[in-house]
Amino acid sequence: MKSHLFLACGTFAVVFATPLPLRSVTDEPVLRVGHGVTAPRPLNQLDPEYSDEARRAGLQGKCVLSLVVNSEGKPVDIRVSRSLGMGLDEKAVEALRRWTFEPARKDGKPVSVKVRVVMTFHIGKGFGKMPLVQRKAIERMQKEAAEYAWTHVYRVEASANDSRCRPTQEESNPVSISGLLEARQYRLESITFTGNKNLSNAAVLRHMFPLQDGDPFDPKKVSDGLQQLKKAYGAQGFASFKATVEPEIDDANRRIALRIRCHEGRQFYVHHVNIAGLDEDTFQRLRKTLYVKPGSLYNETLADFWLAKNSHLLPPDDSIRDRIKVDLNENEGQLVMTYDFTRCAD
Repeated sequence: MKSHLFLACGTFAVVFATPLPLRSVTDEPVLRVGHGVTAPRPLNQLDPEYSDEARRAGLQGKCVLSLVVNSEGKPVDIRVSRSLGMGLDEKAVEALRRWTFEPARKDGKPVSVKVRVVMTFHIGKGFGKMPLVQRKAIERMQKEAAEYAWTHVYRVEASANDSRCRPTQEESNPVSISGLLEARQYRLESITFTGNKNLSNAAVLRHMFPLQDGDPFDPKKVSDGLQQLKKAYGAQGFASFKATVEPEIDDANRRIALRIRCHEGRQFYVHHVNIAGLDEDTFQRLRKTLYVKPGSLYNETLADFWLAKNSHLLPPDDSIRDRIKVDLNENEGQLVMTYDFTRCAD
């Protein structure tokens, strides 16, 4: 990196946060700093590299990552809390995985804690020594990158008689598993996962299923867990994620074990955003408030939050379900989001 004209410099801040009700990879309790729990201390902070796309665009900014520093001082459960896009999120995660820490301690013993790390990407000092023409070109690219998001948000018209306005069946139908003799008499043996390369913490994934080992088997709760699993992947940009259930049935003991096979697909970036059903003034007021912007990594959770925040623009008692449409371009790894505020015809 130092031999290149553009030098990626990372400025890091470690912020301590209240942990989620999860456990780390080693199933250790995750604590928070304070009240006798000391803070972990970074021992080495490897700089992230710039992605080629971000370097060409001159993109700068902050990427916020949440993670657990376990009792061995290793970073685990790394998640992108605030996306920067153009490949910089992935570079930040890649660098953070190679960090090491002096672990947090409680009563002198190492413990796991939840923290956040802020990585700031910016062009290095060599920028000021560039020829004027080259510097102006980079400044122009930076401005274009900053404006890209807002120039790729469009107001569109939608039909009030489209399929979304027709009654649909309720989601989260119970999972159907063939071969069960008397389904209500079976008990769950276990739930395991395979193919989960990007969300590798099986304990966290297992926590998404509201069914404990030994409980009476309930296909509806398995379906609920699959919905939560899909949302977790959607929050990381895996918009085409699918899961299949592979059961192992023990009729003699009336027990059933489930293997969840994760088909992760690829991460998608937002190419542009359509907003339907708003007048021009409302559209102009809302378009720059989007949580998921063009050019950024897709995040289903943030998209849902934004729509819920603006649900007052929907008809009374109308659900936000089916109000977000996503069209995928598998070859390019991009998608088009459409928020639909259209009122259905009476």
